[in-house]
This record gives sequence, C-alpha cells and structure tokens, in this order.
Amino acid sequence: MPRFPPHPDRRPAIVAGASSGIGAATAIELAAHGFPVALGARRVDKCQEIAEKIQADGGEAVALPLDVTDPDSVTGFVCHATEQLGDIEVLVAGAGDTYFGRLHETDTETFESQVRIHLIGANRLATAVLPGMLERQRGDLIFVGSDVALRQRPHMGAYGRPRPGWWRW
Repeated sequence: MPRFPPHPDRRPAIVAGASSGIGAATAIELAAHGFPVALGARRVDKCQEIAEKIQADGGEAVALPLDVTDPDSVTGFVCHATEQLGDIEVLVAGAGDTYFGRLHETDTETFESQVRIHLIGANRLATAVLPGMLERQRGDLIFVGSDVALRQRPHMGAYGRPRPGWWRW
C-alpha cells in the first residue's frame, strides 16, 4: 500500500517571476505537461503574453500581478490563483532581478532590496502555499537558485549574497 495517495490528475502550479527567463520557460514547460499555471510577476503584461501563448498551444494559464516584496501582493496572488485554478500543488519561486555592482559600492537599501526579493520573497510564497500542501499531504516546492550562490563573480555582491539562502537551508 502506498504511503501517500496518488497525485490528482489536475495539479495547479504557480510560477513567481514568470515574465521572462527561467520563470517564463518553466511556466511554458509545466503547461505543456498538463499543469494549469498561474504566472506571476510585476510585469503582468509580459505574463499575459506568455499565458496567451500557453492557451494558444492548448494549455491552461492565467496571468496575475505579483510583487514578492509586498506581503499583500503575495497573499492576493496565491488567493486568486487558487480561486481560478484550484488548490496549488506546485510552487516555483523564481522571482528576482539582477543588480550589478561592487559590494563595497552598493548602498544598504539596494542590498536589502535584493535580500527581500530573492530570499524573503521566496519565503513569503512558501508560507502562503505550505499550509494547504501539508493538509493535503502533497505538493512540490521549487526554489530557483543561481550558480552565483556557489561561486561569486565580480560586481555581483548584492545579487549573489542572498542566493545561497535556500540552497543551504
């Protein structure tokens, strides 16, 4: 007898940072494999374009505004995604922006912004979906990292410091 019940046929996914890059590619790939997808980012117009492409290819997708530095935005995103797609089964926390600059020349506000986006934002998303996943005894969390977490590069100080936060947790 299996330890857990099988996954349901419908497994809604949310992708934070879905307006470009890895987030957009992940949303497209998940949809191609049958996952209903909620695409979230500050650039919701870009998410809408990607959602329309997914829909044109036969997938199910919605584009919703998301700013991971704003707790109310995260709560609203998860709530609207759940209302439109069903209980969230998969979280892809990939929101981010890259700040280039030497660490000693980066002001504290910029450094703090990178921490809020890359580390605290991912935590906000996880804590928003984990209670339901734990209740259902299933769900997948995916935290998008960066190789900068393993090997710092010049002028990547504020971007690179928060990146290992999820890898070494």
